[in-house]
Amino acid sequence: MRSRTLLAVAAVALTLLPTAGAGAASSGGLSIRLVEAPTALRNDPRAQLYIIDHVSAGTVLHRKIEVRDTTSQPLKASLYVGGASISNGAFTPADKGAPSELGSWSTVNPTSVSLQSQQSAQAEVTITVPKGTPDGERYGVIWAELPSSGSGPVKAVNRVGVRIYLSIGLGGSPKYDFAIDELQARRAKDGTPIVSASVRNTGGRALDMSGQLSLSDGPGGLSAGPFPASLGTTLGIGQTEPVTIALSKAITNGPWKATLTLRSDLVKHTATAQITFPAPGQSSAPVKAKPADTPASSPWTAVAVVMIALLAALLGLAALRHRRLSRRSASSA
Repeated sequence: MRSRTLLAVAAVALTLLPTAGAGAASSGGLSIRLVEAPTALRNDPRAQLYIIDHVSAGTVLHRKIEVRDTTSQPLKASLYVGGASISNGAFTPADKGAPSELGSWSTVNPTSVSLQSQQSAQAEVTITVPKGTPDGERYGVIWAELPSSGSGPVKAVNRVGVRIYLSIGLGGSPKYDFAIDELQARRAKDGTPIVSASVRNTGGRALDMSGQLSLSDGPGGLSAGPFPASLGTTLGIGQTEPVTIALSKAITNGPWKATLTLRSDLVKHTATAQITFPAPGQSSAPVKAKPADTPASSPWTAVAVVMIALLAALLGLAALRHRRLSRRSASSA
């Protein structure tokens, strides 16, 4: 039987309106959120939304989730784990019941919850990574699903979920990093100016991109922005995909100095390029982006500062010793 799935893969308390067959309400919906995250990732905002862990093969991982009914009627939701993949800049959940490693490794206790209006309940997710599992990153979703509705061969399935990014391997977690390669200016047919940034994942973990773009040095010294990047772009390991930013229709063609800042997890990079917007429905040629990270963002800057301080201290000690030796020589004479 085919199914039509309506998805909302979680941020904190994302909601999805139930269908009529699931007990429709005038407002509210079913929501799900991660209750706990590793202490080591407490400063990582993405780790507060999703399960983002690095473990060795043979590890048993436990995480708690909370499901809430924000409708005016009772809801019953089933809880389970399914697989997912990353391609074409999107985190794509697998169809329900499709075979997946994370689905076969995971259990949820309890497997369903019955909620009264405005009530919440917690469940524990256990992921048992088999010994001998090859290194690499696996993707999945913890789902809270309402009963399907509709008749005939097409069913509407309402579910909300928390993403899983599980890295497997010995030692510490692979690094997160990316590069902003090019910026391209274009205009939609309705005249909306759009900037597309070609972003390349250069690290060993998947990334969810966010950020903003500002324009400066425009005609007459004009500036504009910042404009938020469109959310939803996910980069798998080694992948390159566009991150888009839609601007105000009032933006003139330019030329402009575009400054783009993107981030994922605790990694942030800034790049600049001179762009000019074309006529509606057209695209300008891509322009190579120039890195513009602040010196403090580079770990080598901190190392250089420490080395300079040590060198200055050594020179100071050498000068002090030279003065003392000079005094002794003078008094002996």
